[in-house]
Amino acid sequence: MCGESRVKTSLEYLKKSVKVLKNFFDAVDLEAYPLEENEYRELFAAGVDGLTIYQETYDENLYKVLHTKGAKADCKYRLETCERAGKANYRNLNVGALLGLKDFVSEVFFAGIHAQYLRKKFPHAEVGMSFPRLRPAEGGFQPKTTITDMQLVQAICAVRLFINRINITVSTRESSELRNNIIPFGITKMSAGSSTEVGGYVKRVAQVEVLSKGQFTINDVASVASVKDMIYKAGYQPVMKDMF
Repeated sequence: MCGESRVKTSLEYLKKSVKVLKNFFDAVDLEAYPLEENEYRELFAAGVDGLTIYQETYDENLYKVLHTKGAKADCKYRLETCERAGKANYRNLNVGALLGLKDFVSEVFFAGIHAQYLRKKFPHAEVGMSFPRLRPAEGGFQPKTTITDMQLVQAICAVRLFINRINITVSTRESSELRNNIIPFGITKMSAGSSTEVGGYVKRVAQVEVLSKGQFTINDVASVASVKDMIYKAGYQPVMKDMF
């Protein structure tokens, strides 16, 4: 995961990072700014297996209001990102809308249509969908709408019924109470032990101070071990790696 800056995180930087990570992990997915198809092919050759990218909003007019300049301002280019990665043979493609920017019904609808399109066009790939809700962040941006827990569950169930075979991710944006009880609705992936600080994982491992604020506030701070234990107690088996 990185920001939108090619200067700070160039293609070469990403390739070097992936090659290091492949020494420790069987599968490496990318969450970064949109790239060209040939660049996704270079990263695939370096060891990248999948891509996660959020359209943030599927309303083109609202998108233009929120992204006024820079590379990210091109709504269509961002929308076609997973398609370029699919053509580069990526095995995991994950999409989603940032819930709270607009009414959740239309955003989840279009995200579901997007996921279904990718499934049909790239049958070799596992397609997934995330449901990130806006969290408190630096700058004090206030969401247009508030998505309740009940509405989030409604959205997840609707997508599961619409696309039977789809990966559904719930992140540490959500509370431990919600995550502990939502697995039976068809959740297939959960994050744990996350950090949104620049250098946050270095801080945790090396026990050094990192003077940066997170991109947004984490809701569930449970460790990987405790989340695994929760999944076992719920009657499920946590799987730490994909088998291709």
